[in-house]
Amino acid sequence: MNSPDVMDTTDASRVEALHALHVLDTPREERYDRVVRLAQEIFGVKAAAVNLLDADRQWTKAEVGLDGAGNCDRAESFCTYTIQRPEALVIEDATVEPRFAANPFVVGDPHIRFYAGHPLRAPGGERVGTLCLTDPAPRELDARERRILAEMAGWVERELAAQHEIDRAGQIQQALMPATAPRLPGYQLAARCTPARDLGGDFYDWYLLGEDLQLHVADVMGKGIPAALVAASVRAVLHGASRYNDPQETINRVGAAAEKMLADTATFVTVLSARLHPATGAVTYVDAGHGLAVIFDPHGEHRRLLSSGPPLGAVSGTTWDAHSETLAPGETLLVVSDGFLDYFPDIPTAVAKAGEVARTSATAQELVARLTAYALAHGLEDDATALALRRCNPVHRD
Repeated sequence: MNSPDVMDTTDASRVEALHALHVLDTPREERYDRVVRLAQEIFGVKAAAVNLLDADRQWTKAEVGLDGAGNCDRAESFCTYTIQRPEALVIEDATVEPRFAANPFVVGDPHIRFYAGHPLRAPGGERVGTLCLTDPAPRELDARERRILAEMAGWVERELAAQHEIDRAGQIQQALMPATAPRLPGYQLAARCTPARDLGGDFYDWYLLGEDLQLHVADVMGKGIPAALVAASVRAVLHGASRYNDPQETINRVGAAAEKMLADTATFVTVLSARLHPATGAVTYVDAGHGLAVIFDPHGEHRRLLSSGPPLGAVSGTTWDAHSETLAPGETLLVVSDGFLDYFPDIPTAVAKAGEVARTSATAQELVARLTAYALAHGLEDDATALALRRCNPVHRD
């Protein structure tokens, strides 16, 4: 079968738009499977599919009636012709169509006779795939059925656009967190936030306030878009308040400012806010319901930071007190979110495991990397964040 050129200038931009959707080679999803099931039932055909056209292949995101088949070279694809036009392509009997009569899917299994495909557009208008119907018996598609097929293709387009927006929002959320640690002689600082979904409710932040280092780790109850929206609001208020107030005053101001929003959204936020004076290792902190901050010495022995009260939004009118600690040379402050607790039966077991990893990690960066790898390897049921601040041992010279 002669096919259109696989890659020209127009197709290159179309393929770029397809790749930007980040949907190729992803697992099956009910939101797409539901559409093809409905299409099969409404039109009474053997098979329906959502196909995406890459540079040189057709990849099937969802199908019913194809028994898992559908992926093929573009040279063998009916859908590669569909994306050349803005409206549906309908082939009533492929055996009498010169373009398709010798197609391996016509002369062999599944012996396609009828094909109808409607192009799917990316948010920028590029035609990146199709919603298509196939059947082993010739048939027609009237004007009403064409309108229904177009409407159902629109459903798929909206899902593709929604996922694109979520992916972009996830990129922006990650970009809002610090990409690099501030230069702090005598200390190592690292963190990683891994959301369970495209967006998460965890965040961390750090920045210098004069000679001091300000740290925040927070965890919004819940996951996904709602938690991410609350996290963005709390982060902005926390970031601003800490620049003009000590840790205790910061949390009390943020708690008061966010109280109505958290009540209206029926959520709460755990926060560990700490300020380090690098010259002495003194740490002033407020733990608002977080409870997952530990200092490990070089041997893995630990002491947990004290609670200052419940999470923000949990109890109306709450105020929080600050506590103090000292980070000695060789010690590491580790703060994690409760996503890490899912892998252990209780907090003491989790702390013991973290102490072992801290003791055997040469740097704060290695510690965070190993904890993150552990969470990813065991499956993320909740957002997982880890922040490590290590005070280095002084180098002695004779």
